[in-house]
Amino acid sequence: MPISKTTFFSGLLAGIAIGASGFWIHQTYKTHGDRGACLQTYPNISGSLLLENDYVVVQRFTFPPGQWEGVHAHPANQLYIHLTDAHWKSRFGGQTSTGSYSAGSIGWYGPVTLDEDHESVNIGKDPIDLIWVTLKDGCNTDA
Repeated sequence: MPISKTTFFSGLLAGIAIGASGFWIHQTYKTHGDRGACLQTYPNISGSLLLENDYVVVQRFTFPPGQWEGVHAHPANQLYIHLTDAHWKSRFGGQTSTGSYSAGSIGWYGPVTLDEDHESVNIGKDPIDLIWVTLKDGCNTDA
């Protein structure tokens, strides 16, 4: 019997948490702004800090339909996991693009600075649930 995507990703997240031997923090990232550039932050979207240890920061965000994130940066060395189907419109400066991702899509994101004028909007009908895993190696933890 095939395993469902929900079961698979629940197990994946549990494995990340257990394997990283970190501790769970169930507060929004906004209370942890002093942790530096390894946290993914958005002006218009709150997230949850799921795990932080010496190696990674794991965060979860939900993007309501029609909601722009606001112009933001990305730290280096990020893995993203779409927990739900996603339909995005993204802007980098004056350039826009659209893309769709299936639940379970995984990808890699490099650094983006604020001066690149980057933001995205959920153009779908349903909320987008997304996990960011940021490797601390390469991001500035002293910020």
